[in-house]
Amino acid sequence: MILLLPLLLTTILVRWTTWWLAGRGSRTAAELDNWPTATASGMAAVFVSTGVTHFVEPQRSGLIAIVPGFVPNPALIITLTGIIEFVLVVGLIYPRTRRWAALGAVLLLVALFPANVVAAAGVDHSAAPSTPLIPRAILQLVFLVFAVIAMLPKKRPITAKTTAN
Repeated sequence: MILLLPLLLTTILVRWTTWWLAGRGSRTAAELDNWPTATASGMAAVFVSTGVTHFVEPQRSGLIAIVPGFVPNPALIITLTGIIEFVLVVGLIYPRTRRWAALGAVLLLVALFPANVVAAAGVDHSAAPSTPLIPRAILQLVFLVFAVIAMLPKKRPITAKTTAN
């Protein structure tokens, strides 16, 4: 549940900052002043936070412990999903790749859900996540909603039209 902090704080900070800068005439900020950009930034912050845990102990071992038994080579899977999370961070930050990265985030979240089920059931590792299934599922749904919002097309800023009489 701690991941709600980077998600919400980053989303709100990006949304407010781009709105504030756009109001002061920044064209770049005006282009970024939308909910898809803000939620993509929030998801990028989440993936940085979780991606790091794939490579540092004891969190790495805890993640390996929750890989479902039907998945071969859990250590390799944890390394690959960590790399995927960092790739998604980059994709979510750049407007041209944001929609594809957000789709990738949705697919990754769905693919990783079985590990959440294993974690909720409990494993014998002190660093393994141990949140009950319902809160974990709700958190995953929140992440999915934010990723879907990041996929939405941004609304074009309203520009004043001048007419010659």
